[in-house]
Amino acid sequence: MKKIVAVMLAAVLMLTACGKEETVETGRDRVREERTKAGTDADAGFADRANADNGTGSIKELSEGDVAPDFTAELVDGSSFKLSEHDDKVVLINFWATWCGPCVREMPAFEMLKADNMDGFELVCVNCMDDKSTVDAFVKENGYGFNIAYDTDGRIETYYPTEGIPYTLIVDHGIISKIYVGAMDAETQYREYKAAIKEAMK
Repeated sequence: MKKIVAVMLAAVLMLTACGKEETVETGRDRVREERTKAGTDADAGFADRANADNGTGSIKELSEGDVAPDFTAELVDGSSFKLSEHDDKVVLINFWATWCGPCVREMPAFEMLKADNMDGFELVCVNCMDDKSTVDAFVKENGYGFNIAYDTDGRIETYYPTEGIPYTLIVDHGIISKIYVGAMDAETQYREYKAAIKEAMK
């Protein structure tokens, strides 16, 4: 019986994520507390923000309520994306790879979110160490127009450690408000992400 349960759990994991088992529960109250603290004390919260660009700050498993590590990434369209330049918005950060089935299945959700054209919202999908030509071919084949970033050397991924992808974070004005590991179909993920984004915008 134990073997049957173990096999069933493994099958569910393979369908939803490339590696990790659970979704972190919301830490909305802690997010609000951290944002208040950061707003009232200039030395709190953001002062010691981890930064993948210069290799500073502690690298740790992130939790809801943590300050999101800063990073700058080159985008497929030739521009760049710096997280801290969007600290006045709600940002969705997704980590993915072309070889990850659940990652690929949920990708249309991000196109739908982009099409919603929500004020005060931005998204970026950071590829996990595929080479640029592989990412470029994937984006061209699927016609995606949302922000897709390269992380060929794993520099950014190092600051967002996870045991599995897709790994998606909702960042509310610099503070992580929701973390997801794994994904179902694009429509399901679109509804779930949209609800979390709206909640963060309240």
